[in-house]
Amino acid sequence: GSRAGNALNAEAMAATLTKTRGARVFVHSNLEKSLSESKGVAGSNAKSADSSVLAAQKVEEKSEASTLPPTKHWRPFPWNHVPDWVSALLGFCVIIPIAPFMGVLIGSSELTWALCTRLHKALRLSFINRAVLGVAEKIGNVILRDKRNFPYLPYLFFLVFWAPFLFYNAWTYHVENGFSWMAFFIYHFLRIGPRFRFFAHQHVLLHKEGHDHVGLFKPPLSVLNSVCQWFVGPFYGQVPNSYGVAHNKIHHRFDNGLDDVHTNLDLDRTKPLNLVVYTPRFLLYWTGFSPLAFFIYKGESRLIRTMASGMLFYYGLSALLFYIDWKFCVAFWLFPLFESILFFSAISYLWHAWMDPEDADNQYVNSMTILDGRDNIWNEDYHVVHHTAVNVHWTEVPAHYQANIAQYAASKATIFKDTEEGELLAWMIACRWDKMVEHYVDLSGTMTDDDKRTLILTRLRSTLSKAPKAS
Repeated sequence: GSRAGNALNAEAMAATLTKTRGARVFVHSNLEKSLSESKGVAGSNAKSADSSVLAAQKVEEKSEASTLPPTKHWRPFPWNHVPDWVSALLGFCVIIPIAPFMGVLIGSSELTWALCTRLHKALRLSFINRAVLGVAEKIGNVILRDKRNFPYLPYLFFLVFWAPFLFYNAWTYHVENGFSWMAFFIYHFLRIGPRFRFFAHQHVLLHKEGHDHVGLFKPPLSVLNSVCQWFVGPFYGQVPNSYGVAHNKIHHRFDNGLDDVHTNLDLDRTKPLNLVVYTPRFLLYWTGFSPLAFFIYKGESRLIRTMASGMLFYYGLSALLFYIDWKFCVAFWLFPLFESILFFSAISYLWHAWMDPEDADNQYVNSMTILDGRDNIWNEDYHVVHHTAVNVHWTEVPAHYQANIAQYAASKATIFKDTEEGELLAWMIACRWDKMVEHYVDLSGTMTDDDKRTLILTRLRSTLSKAPKAS
């Protein structure tokens, strides 16, 4: 965004006018704390974290100016009516029942992946990968609108059969034997796959399908263009049309700004508890309720119908399953919904954790890029490109990054190397800023470790608040 040169002072707060999309805001950045921590100055010799705050006020066209920062920290609706401790309590109510099971499943899948990787190398099975992709390419040349998407086909066709096959067998076993913890574990273990490869690829396919408005398949197979959203997705906890509508028409409209229904920019991302505070708002987004409310508020009837149709299908089917057998419904149908909420609330929180306090709309900072990522499925790790050039095909994303590397360098973009989302999230929760510094990419080659630490912490602590309307 562009910045105007007006400045104001109010109770030790310096405010600079910044123009961004959405609504008038103040940007708060505790720079002094970041500087003191980066130099190792802590404890009794460190000044209060609140003694120096930078704030930027954003002015929307045709809105009245305000001369003072907000007296109460802003929260998005409906969380502006709820104390943070209540949001945290709600977050724990979601996390505590689900996280232990997810931990066991993810841990088991990681061990299985390690075993599969060793066997793959020992038996020299890489020829299987090449053979499968070779067949997929030939098929893709015939049935796909864009032939470059042929790597999707092995996972897509496998999951179309695998997910309902598992579900049917879980149902027949449950009918004959009743609920079993062993059946519960086996079903979800096989559903997510080794190192949750099936889970991860299915959700990336949902993302890709949601952004492909013309559809992946040519006629007469165009009937398969929503197969991930409407057929496979619900087995993995996804409400149909969520990506195509809520993700595209809210998240990409506002790029995690204040009008994004699951923004995290009002929260200090250096505080681990704020991830818990964030979880309920992501739950409302993922389940479709806050996007539907947003579209109703905006009067966008087409989007209301599209979002509501997916919700009616998913929750109607959920109600039917609950009526037939509530134990099976909760354990085998609704568990994946909350599994996805926990997993992707953390991923969403991480992808947009940084903000430049002097340029709140800067997507080179707000979105994250991972180079040489260890879990880069179809170039999803180039998240900046996804927000700045969403129409660039995924196969061309690395070249787009290289072609625009000067802009990344000018913004001191949020780039990490030789890591993955899970590691970065663990470092953020554990406040391991030294690990982030170690993997942060300084394109200028001039920053010291202290400089990197200061930059990382300042951008994590910077928050946005909507300014109050003038009386």
